Amino acid sequence: MRSLPPAPLRRSTHFRSLRGNPLAILVLALTAALGACESPDARVESAYASDGEQVDSAEIARLKAEQARADSVAEWKARFGNRIPKPDSIRGLYVNGWAAGSRSRMAELIRVAKETEINAFVIDIKESDTYLVYDSTGIALALEIGADQRPGSRWLPELIRTLQEEGIYPIARIVVFKDRVLAEKRPDLAIRHTGGGVWKDQKGKPWVDPYSRTVWDYNIDIAREALDMGFSEIQWDYVRFPDVTATLQRTMAFADAGGKSRQDNIRDFIAYSQEQLAEYQVPITADVFGLVTHLEGDVGIGQQWEKLIQVSDALLPMVYPSHYYAGSYGFGRPVSNPYEIVRMAITDAVERTEHLASQGATVGEVVPWLEAMTASWLRPTVEYGPSHLRGQIQATYDAGAKSWVLWNPGSRYQVFYPAFRDADGSPSQLERNGWTAPRYEVPRARLSAAIRKRDAAERAARIAADSAFRANSVPAPTVATQAGGIE
Repeated sequence: MRSLPPAPLRRSTHFRSLRGNPLAILVLALTAALGACESPDARVESAYASDGEQVDSAEIARLKAEQARADSVAEWKARFGNRIPKPDSIRGLYVNGWAAGSRSRMAELIRVAKETEINAFVIDIKESDTYLVYDSTGIALALEIGADQRPGSRWLPELIRTLQEEGIYPIARIVVFKDRVLAEKRPDLAIRHTGGGVWKDQKGKPWVDPYSRTVWDYNIDIAREALDMGFSEIQWDYVRFPDVTATLQRTMAFADAGGKSRQDNIRDFIAYSQEQLAEYQVPITADVFGLVTHLEGDVGIGQQWEKLIQVSDALLPMVYPSHYYAGSYGFGRPVSNPYEIVRMAITDAVERTEHLASQGATVGEVVPWLEAMTASWLRPTVEYGPSHLRGQIQATYDAGAKSWVLWNPGSRYQVFYPAFRDADGSPSQLERNGWTAPRYEVPRARLSAAIRKRDAAERAARIAADSAFRANSVPAPTVATQAGGIE
């Protein structure tokens, strides 16, 4: 059993697609226990007297429920084989398609996962230019546009079986709307330009139309193939509109928008994917910009925190310190303050999520993407190493989240190995060498406006209540007092 992180999330979450279904429990331990002792059916029979009279109705009900769960586990395993259930805490590494296709690279990453706290891999299935990582697909649209012509891996199903054997949780990352080849080969599915033709971003690349139901179904078909392969979770990336200037935004035209806002459309895609993939009973999650945890709107790309956290089993904000602008959260150079930036950003995310939960909403988990790389384009460059990464991990825990995944575009993590704790949860090499977590008091005045407004409303309510209490608590003057005498 892998160790848990030092700080638990302040509330547990459940998969929307699993709610109310006994299969969701995934009680594999129960299966083993039942196989080693008397079956529930036999114990149900023994709970009756010899003449058939019921002895203990409560015990009968409990044993029947136990049998139903055992039957559900058996049905699950018959349908999905050895699919790995979601760990209580995900501690994952991003694995690009080419790394996934290299047996030597994967052997090294699997070794690291077996020896350290790492327990999950986020593996590319469809890249941002539309190509599928695996070498066999039955999806007609993928074959039509040649999405199968540049597979990064020739052994992905075998890799997934290996990860299942090693108990490593595999997550399928699928890029959704940044899909160059699909937009080029099927311009009818592309964002259109208001002046006519296919719209292109500042790099001259087309995107597919996020409103297109054909595009939605194409990506969901890819998710089905990944889940049939044995993946345990679907993670949508680039589930957004293009991040471009306001001028370029005004030149985009969407034939299928029908008056729907961007943020409602992105929410509806995720909700639709939940419905379409419900039979697989796995988490459906989504990546979002880091600023989405802080800003109240949709950041201009259709990602609004409160809307998406209610339809996703987890939201993964990309809180890379190097991606925050100067002055963010009060820091002139955010890349130089990785602990503080992540602590503030995830505090925003957790508090906004917990507020929804307190209002009765069903919400997903907060799982940040952390920066395991050096932002070489920034000057002066801050060379990130184990201390920068461990600080981000600790900030995640201190902010109230318990899971995280690491981003390195080349999937090369060697320099960060000393930051990983051992598989049994014992301190990392970095911590054994004396590293301690930063001490930091979160300045609430710098948190999201959504949180500041609630804080202000709560302060005003407390002041009003205190004033009312004092007004009602002043004793009436006595006769002696009125007369100037002594009580």
